Amino acid sequence: MTEPFDPQAEANAALERVLASQWQGMPAVVLRSPPGAGKTGVAQRVALQSATMLGQRCMVVTQTNEQAFDLTRRLAGNAQSLPIYLFAKRDLALPADIESLRNLVIVHDVASLPQHPSITISNAAKWSWIKTTEPCFDLQIVDEAFQLPDYRFQLISNLAPRHVLIGDPGQIDPFVNCEIERWRCNPAGPQVSCPAALVKRHPSVLQLDLPISRRLNPDTVSLVQPAFYPNMPFRAMSQDRSVHFPVAGIMPFDAALDAVAAGASIVMVELPAQITGEADSELAQELVASISRLLRRQAWMSDDGRVLKVTPDKIGVVCAHVSQVNAARELMGPEMADVFVETANRFQGIERPFMFVHHPLSGRADATAFHLDAGRLCVMLSRHRIGCWIFGRQGIHQQLIRFSPAGDRALGIDDDPEYRGWRAHLTLMAALTQTGRIFAGVNGLTPLPLAQLMS
Repeated sequence: MTEPFDPQAEANAALERVLASQWQGMPAVVLRSPPGAGKTGVAQRVALQSATMLGQRCMVVTQTNEQAFDLTRRLAGNAQSLPIYLFAKRDLALPADIESLRNLVIVHDVASLPQHPSITISNAAKWSWIKTTEPCFDLQIVDEAFQLPDYRFQLISNLAPRHVLIGDPGQIDPFVNCEIERWRCNPAGPQVSCPAALVKRHPSVLQLDLPISRRLNPDTVSLVQPAFYPNMPFRAMSQDRSVHFPVAGIMPFDAALDAVAAGASIVMVELPAQITGEADSELAQELVASISRLLRRQAWMSDDGRVLKVTPDKIGVVCAHVSQVNAARELMGPEMADVFVETANRFQGIERPFMFVHHPLSGRADATAFHLDAGRLCVMLSRHRIGCWIFGRQGIHQQLIRFSPAGDRALGIDDDPEYRGWRAHLTLMAALTQTGRIFAGVNGLTPLPLAQLMS
């Protein structure tokens, strides 16, 4: 008899494998994580084990100051008897709650770095200014490692003899603002993410996967995993996630809201086909009208046993371009001030119970590598905990067929990012179509003033 699947036991077993690798003295570990699997929590546990149980000096590398602040809050709160060091430049403005942490020690120069078992946090840019031929730490943990290009990793890898690289391989690739043609034939080139480059150089590196997403529900996983993680199976924690509408739907676009309430966590709203370019005022109006309708129907959400009213701060809007972000913001009145509207790049690491997505291919006459990027769409469709509505123009499926990738690859490179993105988009659109999750939009045909929608 097969025992029932226990997602918590699977998650705990994966964490134990990661922690055990440190007792075994593994020189390097690459830990791949699906969206919302708690990779920052794993980084925190590895750091605490390193400092408190293995007696090591541990450095933690983040990609931004905001991520460093978040990790500092979590570590300082969970280990109040342990000093947590923040390595920062002297003129960096720190949040008030960071400065008030009792067990936080702020250091500004190499001479002030701790020489005893400890945890020190900073971003990759700050770490790269250290000039030394001798390791300053025993262990280096890189959080969100798949966003760190290998050339930046090489600037800091000498600071510790052992490394743990933790990240999500399905997110947006590292941004490199220089010409990379000379390295295109190098699968471990400096433009490649540091975990991928490390594995190419040293195939024997220990690679582990986190098998459970704590954020995404089973329905979302059934769509996101085949499209964006075909070689990395994972499952959901299967917690109670739902939305309930006390007020019945009577408007045409209520159908898309009701579909999420019925259990379809990702649905699409299509407006009539039209080439609009980046900014699409009708689509932005449809999107904002749907947010308004979600709030006006007095929705309640259940999130892991907590029943809460749906308020603007529980809603996010994600777009590919800043112009699309501005178009949505301009239509939102003061009552929607707490709705978080940003580009996919800035939404990485952020989640909301409900997400509204401007499809990157909507309204375009082409399908460029930027708009086909699998990581960008993956970020957009993996920020929600309960429901996600995609907004776009009709004809995206035909657009994908018309602009299928040419298949050009650099010699010696097996991966084709453009094809990977094209396949992910096509897989998603096919799944939405086959499961009846595509609904016709109406606001694009009959634009309504926002004041009337909010009345």
